[in-house]
Amino acid sequence: MTNSEFVDDKKIKDIMLYIKSMKHAEQIRMMFMCSLNGLRSINFAYLQVKDCYTDQLKPKDVINLDYDKNKGKHKCSYFMNSQMKKEFADYLNYLQQKWGENLSPETYLFTSQKRNRPYNRVSISRLFGFIYNKFGIKGASHLGRHLFVSKLVNAGVNICLVQKLANHRNIATTQKYFIYSEKMLANAVENVRV
Repeated sequence: MTNSEFVDDKKIKDIMLYIKSMKHAEQIRMMFMCSLNGLRSINFAYLQVKDCYTDQLKPKDVINLDYDKNKGKHKCSYFMNSQMKKEFADYLNYLQQKWGENLSPETYLFTSQKRNRPYNRVSISRLFGFIYNKFGIKGASHLGRHLFVSKLVNAGVNICLVQKLANHRNIATTQKYFIYSEKMLANAVENVRV
C-alpha cells in the first residue's frame, strides 16, 4: 500500500481521539506515536523494555536497535524528542500495571495477548490501515514515517539530517518519502520576494 497522502495535525489529533475509544488503546496509541516519530513497524513491533528505557527505567534519548529489529539487517538509531520521552514515561506506567513484578528488560512493549510475545507486523499494518480508512485516508503503518519525513523537510531540516533520522541508506529514498500538501506549496512560494 502506497502512502502518498499528507495528513494534517488536526486529522492526527482526531485519529488519536478515536484510538482512545479502542480496546488496547494504550498500546495502539504508543505504536502510532512510534510510527509518527519515524520508526518502522519492524522496529516498534519488537521493542523491548531494554531498548527504550535505562536500567533506572528512564526513557532513553536514543533508541539503538540491533540487526534483528531493523529492515535489511542493519543497525539503526532513533532520536527521541521531549514529547516522545514523555510518551515513553507515561507508557511505562501502563506496562508496570500490566506486567507488575513480571516486567523485565526482556518484556516486549506491544503484545497482542497477556503472554510476552510481540505484536505481529502484518496485524499492525492491518490495524493502522483500518484506523486510517475510518478517516478516509489511504495508508498503513508506514504512513507515519512519510509524515515524519515530510514534517522535518517542511520545517527546513537539512535533507541529509532527515536521511539519518529516518535511517535511510540512500537519500533518494528519503526524497521519495516527502509528501506535500497544497498549503505547503502556497507557503513555499511566499519565501520568494524581490
